[in-house]
Amino acid sequence: MEEQKAPSGEAAKPAAKSKALWIVIAVVVVVVVVLLAAVFGGLFGPPEDRVLKIGTVLSITGGLAAFGGKNRQGAILAVEQINAAGGVLGRPIEMFHQDDQTKPDTARSAATTLVSQNRVDAIIGATGSGQCSTVVEVAKANGVVEISGSCTSPRFSNLTLTDGWWARTAPSDALQGVVAASFARENFTRSAVVGINNAYGTGLANVYATNFTRLGGTVTTGSPRIITEVQSGETDYTDDLTAVLDVSPAPQVIYVVAYPPDGILLVRNWEQGKSTHLGWAGVKLLFSEGVFEQAGFLDVLSGSPNNFDISAYQGTAPSAFGGLTGANFASWAATYNTRWSGQPGLFDDNVYDAAYLIALAAQAAGSATGAAIKSKLNDVANPPGTQIFPGEWTKALTEIAAGRGVNYEGASGAVNINALGDPLSGYIVWGVNATNKWRVDKIYDESEVTALLPAPALFASMLEASMVWTPIAAPREN
Repeated sequence: MEEQKAPSGEAAKPAAKSKALWIVIAVVVVVVVVLLAAVFGGLFGPPEDRVLKIGTVLSITGGLAAFGGKNRQGAILAVEQINAAGGVLGRPIEMFHQDDQTKPDTARSAATTLVSQNRVDAIIGATGSGQCSTVVEVAKANGVVEISGSCTSPRFSNLTLTDGWWARTAPSDALQGVVAASFARENFTRSAVVGINNAYGTGLANVYATNFTRLGGTVTTGSPRIITEVQSGETDYTDDLTAVLDVSPAPQVIYVVAYPPDGILLVRNWEQGKSTHLGWAGVKLLFSEGVFEQAGFLDVLSGSPNNFDISAYQGTAPSAFGGLTGANFASWAATYNTRWSGQPGLFDDNVYDAAYLIALAAQAAGSATGAAIKSKLNDVANPPGTQIFPGEWTKALTEIAAGRGVNYEGASGAVNINALGDPLSGYIVWGVNATNKWRVDKIYDESEVTALLPAPALFASMLEASMVWTPIAAPREN
C-alpha cells in the first residue's frame, strides 16, 4: 500500500483520539508518581492513627496551682525522652496543654478543646477529682483515654462511670480512707469529718466515715460536713467547725479532706475559735494528702503572720509522697532535677508515668487511636513482660518489635493497674518535726493496706456509696 503524504507545506497530524488518550495516560502517570511520593516521602504527613497526640488538663492556676505546673513538667519530660529515642510508631508525640483553673466546668471546656480542635488520642489529668469528673465525660463520649496522676476519688473505681476509658497512676482514696480511719481508730473512739464539696472531698470523707464506723468508732453528730471551697467563694469556716465540734458527745479528732487554700482557712478559723469555743483546743487535726505540701501549707501556717503551733498536725498520704519510693525514683528524680532545675513534688512522677503508659500502649497496639491505647493499657502496665523502666524507650521499641510483651515499672512505683484502672499503694501517716517540716510517723505497706480493706462485697458497696453524696448541711452560697 502506498504511503499517504500530506499536501505540500502542511505537517502530518495524529488522530485526535490518539492525542487525547496519550494526554490522559500522561496525567495519570504524574498523579500516581506524586501520590507515591506523598505517601512514602511524607508530603501529606502520616495518617492520624500513626501520630500520637496527647493533651494535658492540669491546674496551672486556682486552688491546686501548687501542684499542676510541676505535674505538667513531669508529662513533658516523658514525652521529650520518648521523642528523643524515636517517638511512637516512628513519629514524634504531639502535645497540647490546657489549664483547668481548678474548676470542673473549665476542665470540661479544656477537654472539649483538646478533642475537637487538637484531636488528641489521650488526655493526662486532671489534677483534682472534681475536674476529673468532667474530663472523663468528654473522654468517654469521644473515645479518648484519660489517665490521671493525681485524681484519687473513689468514685472513678466504677466501670459504669468510666466504661474503661479511665485509669490513674495514683491510688484510689478508697485505700486512703481506710488507712486514715484505721489510724484514727487506734487512738480515738469519736471522730468528726469535713470534706470540700467536690468529688475528692465528698468521696474520701464518705469512705473515712464508713470505715471509722466499721472499725467500732463513732462518727459524731453533724459529720460528714461538706464545705464550700475557697475558690468557690468561701471566706470563713467557723460555722462549719461549730456544726461538727460543738456537739455532744464531742469528737476527739477531725479528719479534714481539703486542698491547701481550704485547709489554711479552716486552721485559721479553728485557731481563732479556740479562745471562745470550749473543747476545740483538745481536738486532734488529721489531714488528707490534698494539703500535704510543705511550702503551700505547712510553711504558710507556721510562718509569719500566722505563727501557729503545728507540731501536733498529722495526715495521710500514699507512701511514695513520704519518700518511700520504688527502686526507680531516685534516678528519675535526678533526671527531673537536671531538666527543670528543681526537685519533683507531689504527683510529678505519677504524671510522668501516665504519659509513658499512653505511649507504650499506642506502640504495642500499632496504632495511636484512643481505642487502640485502651486495648493495650493493662497489658503494658502489668506483668508478664519485659520490665521497662523510666527512660528506657529504646528498649521498649526493641521488645515490642520482637513481639515480646512489656511491663512498665514506673517512677512512682510498679503502676500495676487493675480492671477498674486503679493501682495499689502503701501509705504513710505524716507528722511535723521540731523545725516545722513534715516527717514520716507511720508506714502501712501494700500488704497491710490490703489487710485493712473490708470484705469484697462491702468494699464494692462502699465504692458505690461514694459515687453520690448528699451533704448533711448544704454548702452556703457566697
